[in-house]
This record gives sequence, structure tokens and C-alpha cells, in this order.
Amino acid sequence: MATQVILPAALPSILNGLKQGWTFAWRSLMAAELLYVTLSLGNLLNTGRDLDDASQVIAVMIVIIIIGVAIDTLVFSTLERNMRERWGF
Repeated sequence: MATQVILPAALPSILNGLKQGWTFAWRSLMAAELLYVTLSLGNLLNTGRDLDDASQVIAVMIVIIIIGVAIDTLVFSTLERNMRERWGF
């Protein structure tokens, strides 16, 4: 009963929670990278801000957005599409 009824009923909520959790983790990672000096996107963003280099700031923001959209499209959209096909949602 658990695999035939409960799991298919709960799967949309589970995937939604995974998507929201990943989004929160991505934002937290970007915020943490602003605090610590490492070779990262957050550091590049902070350096561009400190140097008043608007083109660098915008370029890093575009890269961050592209990574977020790519993960959403490649991972979560694929999972949601497979779930709809398999369980008929």
C-alpha cells in the first residue's frame, strides 16, 4: 500500500520540497561565499562591487542565474516530467 498509494500521492509534495530546499541552499551558498574569501562566484561578485565594476557584477549575476535555471530545468523539470508520465499526474 505504501508504494502503490502513499508514495504516488506524496511524490509531488516531495519534489516541491526538494526544489525549494535546493533553491534555499543555492542562495545560502551565494551568501556564504560573500563572507569568506575563496575562489568562487560570490568572491567575484564582491570584488566587482568593491572595484565598482558594473560589467563584472552583472556578468557574475548572469552566471548565477544561468546555473540556477540550468539545474531547475535539467534536474527538477526532468523529475517532474517523469513523475507525471509514470504516475499520471
